[in-house]
Amino acid sequence: MKKGSTIVALAAFALTTISYLNSPAATGSALLPEEEGPTSEPNSSDIPAARPDSLDLATDSIFDETMLDDFVVVERRRLIQNDGATLTYNISEDPEAASSNILDILKKVPGVSVDGEDNVRVNGQTNFKMLINGREDPMLSGDVKSVLKSLPAASIKKVEVISEPGAKYSAEGTGGILNFVMDTGKKLSGFSADLSLWGNNYNVGGSINARRQIGNVMLGVNLTGNISLPRPKTYNRTTTEDLSVADPTIMVSESETDSKWAYMGPRFNLSWEPDTLNLFTIAANFGSNPNSSTQDYLRYMNQSDGTPIWSVDNRFENKTKYTGAGMQASYQHSFHRPDHTLVFSYLFDWYSWQDKNRYYLKDIQGDIHEAPFSLRSSDNYRQAHVIQLDYSNRLAPHSLIEAGAKVNIDNNPSDSYTAEGEEESVAVTIPTSRVDFSQFKDIYAVYASYSGTYGRWNAKAGLRYEHTRMGMRYREGDYPDFTSRLNDIVPNLAVSYNFTDASSLRLAYQMRIWRPGIYMVNPYVNDLIPGAVRYGNPNLESEKSHDISIGYSNYGGRFSGGGKVSYRYIANSITDVIFMKDGVINTTYANIGHYSNVSLDANFDWKISDVFNWGFNAGVTYMDIKANSEMLKQHNSGWQTNLSTNIGWQMPGKVRMSAYGGYWSPWIDLQSRGSDGYYYSLGFSRSFLKDDALTLQVNAGNFLPSRKSNKYTQTSETVRYTSRTEYTSWYVGVGLTFRFGGLKADVKKTAASVEAEGSAGGGGNK
Repeated sequence: MKKGSTIVALAAFALTTISYLNSPAATGSALLPEEEGPTSEPNSSDIPAARPDSLDLATDSIFDETMLDDFVVVERRRLIQNDGATLTYNISEDPEAASSNILDILKKVPGVSVDGEDNVRVNGQTNFKMLINGREDPMLSGDVKSVLKSLPAASIKKVEVISEPGAKYSAEGTGGILNFVMDTGKKLSGFSADLSLWGNNYNVGGSINARRQIGNVMLGVNLTGNISLPRPKTYNRTTTEDLSVADPTIMVSESETDSKWAYMGPRFNLSWEPDTLNLFTIAANFGSNPNSSTQDYLRYMNQSDGTPIWSVDNRFENKTKYTGAGMQASYQHSFHRPDHTLVFSYLFDWYSWQDKNRYYLKDIQGDIHEAPFSLRSSDNYRQAHVIQLDYSNRLAPHSLIEAGAKVNIDNNPSDSYTAEGEEESVAVTIPTSRVDFSQFKDIYAVYASYSGTYGRWNAKAGLRYEHTRMGMRYREGDYPDFTSRLNDIVPNLAVSYNFTDASSLRLAYQMRIWRPGIYMVNPYVNDLIPGAVRYGNPNLESEKSHDISIGYSNYGGRFSGGGKVSYRYIANSITDVIFMKDGVINTTYANIGHYSNVSLDANFDWKISDVFNWGFNAGVTYMDIKANSEMLKQHNSGWQTNLSTNIGWQMPGKVRMSAYGGYWSPWIDLQSRGSDGYYYSLGFSRSFLKDDALTLQVNAGNFLPSRKSNKYTQTSETVRYTSRTEYTSWYVGVGLTFRFGGLKADVKKTAASVEAEGSAGGGGNK
């Protein structure tokens, strides 16, 4: 470049920078768009008029066109974005993603918390839907904790915390939706691949993501594998006190557990775009997640003064295997106007969950019977077919309607039994223990929604109707068949006012439902533990939550964030219940909870300088839970707090330092209270080679103290149950990621995604 051209280019750059700092892009409104599917040129009326002081290098004539090839000004997507309904954490913008797993990244996402036992909560709830690319995935039907640990963050483009799903999504999940959008392409050229390897003192693994374009066909393949390493045993102690008598007995169990697991999951994606108006996609995946554990298990019962009544010393072996597979095919037709599409989708989802529990008697004392050997076997399956039709049409530049229909046919057979004997080879099945049944859950849904923009005002309203036919059919087992039909009308409404292009105030109402899982309705009585039984309740109904919230967000400039105040009420909350009956401890579930809470959630992201960034998330909730039924009369209330923070620093020498940590206060339920906890981590990474193709990362966390403990207490009028778990939490790890090749186009996805209905992914009670 000549000297004069260089001076002109520098002047252009300076003017462009000044223009940018005064433009909508500087406040976050001119971010690079997502390209989730086929796009069309926007209607001219959709494009806001440029500010008088802005400068468009592509159209202003004061510069020669030849200068445009000499430099490019690019605005990177922000790490966190939020429109009030969906908070997006762009993992592709997180430098730590190169050698982290998704569970590590979730600890930094606003609205998501991960406790010391890797239990995930969304908006303070464990009752939420977990999706991949907008649909349910078979691998998330297995051991979710192990799967999330084995899922490399580099394979995911972004995490969406959808607190207001609207009418388009399934009505299930009171905590909302946690959606992982997979990174299937880098939009570079021809062929691209990413190879990642990682390891720490708990597990080692690797993944490869490859993309290839052949004409108008795009192919994507992903393979992920992970295996656990030996680690110190986990210690657990539980006590159960009978409060129904004046001289209560105390049953104690003590265990030391050694566990291991592995995961392997290939994925395949293909898209074909014969022309600009039609798109065909097909995807297939498979996941295998075997787990095993051994446990020394001592149980004994004493009088309140410590006098022994009985004791049983067992060795317990567990083997569980989750295997899942799925296939999706879809066709999208785009009309000749923006946001005018018709999508037809089909999804097949299958998984197998096989569980074998073996008990070997080592010693027995007192007046109690225990077989020298016992086996509890359970084989569970799922097969779902989902057909969905989605239509969207932008009637006017600022008016959009969406409508659709969905059919979900879901069948879940299960076969379980208990066998006893002197040893496994001669063990005999107990006839009364055999339960062979099939749970069916067929859902038929239609929805419609409207979104409109009126000056600075935005409004969205939707209505979803779901008819559910669910029940159980028994091939073996002395239980009656039953069928339940549910009709749910689920509305949502939101109104927002935009003060600027980057800040808005939003008022919203939504209703959500939660259908009980198969383990909650299964009436099979598990009586392996002397003096205690556990069983499901086939008469459970879906719980319904009503949420009202008002929030403000401003994601422009170096300091950005948002806050929201919300109120939630559930009149028929599903609650786990523990009570004493005829000297036996009973544990089951019932729709007897009246649940309400008021929450304040806030987060900010502060880019202190070009090399230093600080993020902070806080959630404070006051909960009030009541039950007034013949089964249980109980009241519990209290505060819950979740805090997390993360720091990123680009140090000299291309070294990046990152640190994050968090704290959660004791959680509460109707009869339960947990313990508080915290986590922290420190990591360093550096990139090498051309275009930073090779990234090395080391990290460590939770190293003081070396072991932690969690406590859980559940209390009723007749029983008090306490559990304390001690485990090793420290870790030291290293990760390596290598990128090669290039790709200009991505595996495309249709504008609407299909998901299988089911109980909440990562579900549980609140």
